[in-house]
Amino acid sequence: MASYRIGIDVGGTFTDLVLLNEESGEVHHTKVLTSNPNPAEGVLLALDRALEETGVASGDVKIILHGTTIATNSLLQRRGARTALITTEGFRDVLEIGRQIRPSLFDWRAEKPPALAPRRRRFELHERVLADGSVMVEPSNEDYEEVVDKTLASKPEAVAVSLLFSFLNPAHEERLLEELHKRQPDLSVSLSSRVLPEYREFERTSTTVANAFTTPVLTSYSAKLGEALGKRGLAAQLRLLQSNGGLGTVDALSDRCISTALSGPAGGVTAAAFLSVRHSLGDCISFDMGGTSSDICLIRDGKPEWTVDAVIGGFPIRIPMIDVHTVGAGGGSVIWVDSGGGLRVGPRSAGSNPGPACYGFGGEEPTTTDAHMEVGSLQTEFFKGKGIPFRPEAGTEALRKVGSEVGMEPAETAVAALQVVNHGLAKEIRAVCLTRGFDASTFTLIPFGGAGQLHACAVAEELTVARVFLPNAAGVLSALGASLADYRYNFSRALIRRSTDIKQTDISAGFSQLEKLGHERLADFPARDVQIDRSVDLRYVGQSFEINVKATRNGDLLPMAEILDDFHRLHEFTYGFCDVDEPVEFVNLRLSAFGLTSKPTEILKSAASGEAVAREVSVLSVDGEKKAYRLIDRSGLSAGDKVEGPSIIYDAFATALVPSGWTGATDESGHILLTQAK
Repeated sequence: MASYRIGIDVGGTFTDLVLLNEESGEVHHTKVLTSNPNPAEGVLLALDRALEETGVASGDVKIILHGTTIATNSLLQRRGARTALITTEGFRDVLEIGRQIRPSLFDWRAEKPPALAPRRRRFELHERVLADGSVMVEPSNEDYEEVVDKTLASKPEAVAVSLLFSFLNPAHEERLLEELHKRQPDLSVSLSSRVLPEYREFERTSTTVANAFTTPVLTSYSAKLGEALGKRGLAAQLRLLQSNGGLGTVDALSDRCISTALSGPAGGVTAAAFLSVRHSLGDCISFDMGGTSSDICLIRDGKPEWTVDAVIGGFPIRIPMIDVHTVGAGGGSVIWVDSGGGLRVGPRSAGSNPGPACYGFGGEEPTTTDAHMEVGSLQTEFFKGKGIPFRPEAGTEALRKVGSEVGMEPAETAVAALQVVNHGLAKEIRAVCLTRGFDASTFTLIPFGGAGQLHACAVAEELTVARVFLPNAAGVLSALGASLADYRYNFSRALIRRSTDIKQTDISAGFSQLEKLGHERLADFPARDVQIDRSVDLRYVGQSFEINVKATRNGDLLPMAEILDDFHRLHEFTYGFCDVDEPVEFVNLRLSAFGLTSKPTEILKSAASGEAVAREVSVLSVDGEKKAYRLIDRSGLSAGDKVEGPSIIYDAFATALVPSGWTGATDESGHILLTQAK
C-alpha cells in the first residue's frame, strides 16, 4: 500500500498543498484562497479537496509538513501574547534604547514601533553576572520571590527572561524559570540562554521577547490544527518548516517558535536548491513571486545563502535563516499613481480579499494580475474550476480609472505597470548579487510561485541571464519544498576569544557539547541519516561584525589553522582586503544537526494528457507591440517536446510567458530549461 506525505505552504493570498507519493514520486497539488484571520480553515479545505480528488485514504498519509507565517503575522500585526520581560537590575529599558538606530536617520521625530513588552510589564532582578561568566551579585530567595510576584501580578500570557551574560552562565535564568513554573506551571517562559545563547544584549533580548510573544500563538494554532486533523482520521505526524529551511517537531520547537518566523519563503528555496542539484544547474537565483510579494535568494553549490540577522515588524530577530530578500511585488500588488504623477506598483497588495479586480470578488483597484489579463498573458480559461468568478471587464475598468490620472488607456497602463514591475525585480536581483560579489548573468534563474514565470524571461533579459529553469508545478513549489525538506536544528555557543588565546582542543570541546545536543534532538534517526555541520563566526579584533566560516569537511572538524586561512580568503573576497598578521577573534561556534529524510528518485513525472498547443492568442508585449503567442497546455507536453517563444505555457496554478528568442525542451519530470539565443 502506498504511503503519502503532504506539504503545505500558507501564503498571503493562496494556501498551497502537495500530496506526494513517497514511492512513485507522483505529485497531486491543489491551491485555495488563504482564509484570514484563521489560516487553518484554508489548510483543512485544501486537505479535504486533495484527498477527495485523489481518493487517497486519510490513513495512508504518514506525515504533514507545514510552512507557516503564523509567527511572522503575529509580529507584523502585533497580535501575540501579553508579554512580560525580566532583565538584570538597571537594564529594564534595553528594548527602548536599542542601538540608537532611527528608522529615518535625519528625522528626529521618527518613531520606532512600540516594544512588544511595554515598560509597565518589564521587571528587574537584583543580580549581576560578569563578562567571564562569574557571579558578582547572587540574587537572594527574596529577590527571586519579589520579581516573580511583580511579574505574575501583571497577568502575562508569556514571560521573556534576558539577563546580562546569561549565555555564559544561565543559572539565574534557569532559577527564574523554576520559580515561575512553581507558581504558574502552564505559563510560557522564554529564556535568552536557550533562545539565543550569544552576545549582543539588545538583539538577544529582542529575539527572546519576540519568541515569548509568538509562542502561545503558534502552539495554540498547532494544537488546534492537530485536533482538527485527528477528527478527519489523520494520524499523520505534524512537522513545521523553519526559517533555516529544515523541519522540526512541534515539541522540539516549543522553546524556539521564533525559528519559524520566516519559514514561508524557505520552502520554495529548499525546492529550488533540490532542483539545482538534481538537474545540475550550477549556481541559481531562486525567484518566488506569489500574490503579495517576491522572494529572492541565491543558491550556490546547491545550498541557499543564509544569515542570522533579520528585522520583522521593526524588531531585530537573530536566528539562523535562509537569506531571502523580499520585494513588495506580486500578482496582487496594487497599481497606483503617486503625487508626482508617476505610475507605481506595490508594495500594497489586494491580497485574497478582495483580490485583483478581475477575480470578481469586489476589488476595485487594479493589480499586476489585472495588467496581465489586459495584455492577454492571462486568459479566461486559466481560471476555470478554480472557484474564481473571473471578470476581465472589472479589471479593465480598474485600469481605466488609474490610467485616466496619467492620460493612458487601460492597455497602455497595463504595459507600463508590467515594465515597472520587471525593472524593479531586475534591479533588486542585481543588487542582491552585487552586494555579495556575484554577477547575476552567470546564474540560472528558477522562477516559481503563481506569477514568477510570467515575469521570468523579461527579468532575465534585463539581467542578461541566459538560462531560465521553469519547474513543473511552479505555483505550489513552496509546498513541495516543505515535503522535501530535511530535519534541521541549529545550536550555537558564544566564545569571544582571540586566536592567540585559544587551542584546537577548546574548539573541539565546544563543538562536542553542541554535537551532544544535536544527537539528543535527532535521537530517533539512525546514525547514517544524521549529518553534522560546524562553522565559526570570526572577525578581526576590533571589528563589529563577523564572517561565518565553515569548520567541517567530510563530517570532520577542520584544524584551527585551516579555519583561519579560510577566514582570510573569505574576508578578502567579501571586502577586498585581508591581513594575515592581524589577530582574529573567535566569536561564536555554530552547529547544524540534520536528520536526512528519504526522497523519491523521480519527482513530478510528466505524463501527457492532451494536446499541447491549443490555439494562438494576441498578446500586447512589454515593448508595446502586439504579437501572436502559442497557447500551450503544460499537461499536454511529453518528455523531449520542444518549446519556443513566443508562447504562453499554462498549468493549473501557474503561467509562463516565453517571449521570442527563448527556446527549451521538456524533461522527464516535466521541467523546462529555457535558453536565450545569442
